[in-house]
Amino acid sequence: MKRFTALFSLLLFVFVLACTSDKKTTVADETATVDSTALKDSMDNCVNPNSTTVAPMALGMRAMFEQMKMIRAEIEKGNGLQAGQFKMVDFINATPTDTTLLTDEFYIRAGQFKRTFNEMMQPGGNAKQRYNAVLDACVNCHLENCPGPVKKINGLMFK
Repeated sequence: MKRFTALFSLLLFVFVLACTSDKKTTVADETATVDSTALKDSMDNCVNPNSTTVAPMALGMRAMFEQMKMIRAEIEKGNGLQAGQFKMVDFINATPTDTTLLTDEFYIRAGQFKRTFNEMMQPGGNAKQRYNAVLDACVNCHLENCPGPVKKINGLMFK
């Protein structure tokens, strides 16, 4: 009976150890995936976001990205932009996924984005240059706080 109990205990220990090892491997694999994805382009993970768990700032940035594509198309067609034609997302008051990003530097960069966006929407001037200035404001903030989307943002720029 003692042998049976010892054998059973050993098998149970091995089983628990194996399950624990699998979980650690899974977590490590998931972490590796997240790390490599962050290096690639974090917006690739946002194709079908669960809107109940995505922060308002992240949703706003996705909406802004889509708007910037539409604005680029208008500029490419030679159409002038008009104030109020496109809505700027108020990143200064949006709740981020990680509130530790709300530093003085973030607020300065969010203000720069707001200014360049409003300037872009004014009539006259070089529309492509103003458009690229808005994207530069996005990139400057993302390089400081969340570099994942930089490649995708840069892809919107006029050359």
